[in-house]
Amino acid sequence: MPRPINVLVISHTYITRIGREKWRELARLYDVNLKIIVPSVWKDYLFTIRAVDHADNELDVTALPVAFSGKEAAHFYKSAALCMRDFTPDILHVEEGTDAFSYFQALVYRRVFAPKAKTLFFTWMNFEKTLQFPFTFFERFNLIRSDAAICGNSDARDILRKKGYEKPVHVMPLLGLDAELFRRRAQPELAAELDLRGTVIGFIGRFVPEKGVMNLLEEFARLEGDYTLLLIGGGALEAELRRRAEELGVAERLRIVLSIPHAEVPKYINVMDLLVLPSYTVPHWKEQFGQVLVQAMASEVPVLGSTHAEIPRVIGDAGFTFEERNWNDLRAKLQMLLGDAELRAAYGPKGRQRVLDHYTNTRIAEKTWTVYQELLSTS
Repeated sequence: MPRPINVLVISHTYITRIGREKWRELARLYDVNLKIIVPSVWKDYLFTIRAVDHADNELDVTALPVAFSGKEAAHFYKSAALCMRDFTPDILHVEEGTDAFSYFQALVYRRVFAPKAKTLFFTWMNFEKTLQFPFTFFERFNLIRSDAAICGNSDARDILRKKGYEKPVHVMPLLGLDAELFRRRAQPELAAELDLRGTVIGFIGRFVPEKGVMNLLEEFARLEGDYTLLLIGGGALEAELRRRAEELGVAERLRIVLSIPHAEVPKYINVMDLLVLPSYTVPHWKEQFGQVLVQAMASEVPVLGSTHAEIPRVIGDAGFTFEERNWNDLRAKLQMLLGDAELRAAYGPKGRQRVLDHYTNTRIAEKTWTVYQELLSTS
């Protein structure tokens, strides 16, 4: 009987327990020995996350100290072996991007401790950024020594090909979704607490220009009807959003909720009648995926997104899009959807089915296993 496959996963993404759900599914479904290495501390955009607060009694997770915590490409582990002395991987799977110092580090250690291991990386990078030394060196080293890649979106795959990467590339999200956690559940108490009135238009994300949140507010103010705009997130535009809402005369119909915990996201999505993601391209940023779209669709909340980056590919035929930066088109689509409750209701189940077909933790685990099988079948 063949032995289990040993997979060494390295990524700051899995420092939180909730982020490890696809690995739980992989371990449940397949004969695999997983070891996951994460930073002991990660300084995220809004929070400092400590691995000790996210202990796991189901998966083998090792937290190691890092230098340059919070910097995806620059951080590296203060470790002389990355656990490879005691755990010999068949597959080394690092999810930090093409130019990551930590991936370079893992590949060097692999050469010493596990030279037969297949190597795999993940990247979201969907715009061509200019790298400086030593990251130009890291990327070149990493790509040459990688046996396969997973890209979080189609643009990232295309960029890899432009860089001359000719080995197998698979497109799938980094994280799946728990379809039991994200499902339709009425939240009348939360709706009352927030004093939501009429039909609720929702947005979840950073309050920055490229997310289109200010433009959403501007078009909301021009809508005809009884609606509330619920903005959830935080960022540099918060004060400006409040000021502009006063100027437009819609402050009494605007609700802003700052930085809710991940566990609360399903509740807040379930007070929305429509979720909007109006992101647009700027020189150094494009939407990498749009996880909030998947969360809303799983909850049977219809979605409206711009035609920016990966958004239309995530939505597919299970929601609605408007032309990127065409704010008249945004307003027209909003007015159409808000005026047709039957249309919104029809798209709720369609969105959920799309998530069940493509975006659950189980689906991502299955796709990841297929990648592993293909890797191990090559000489």
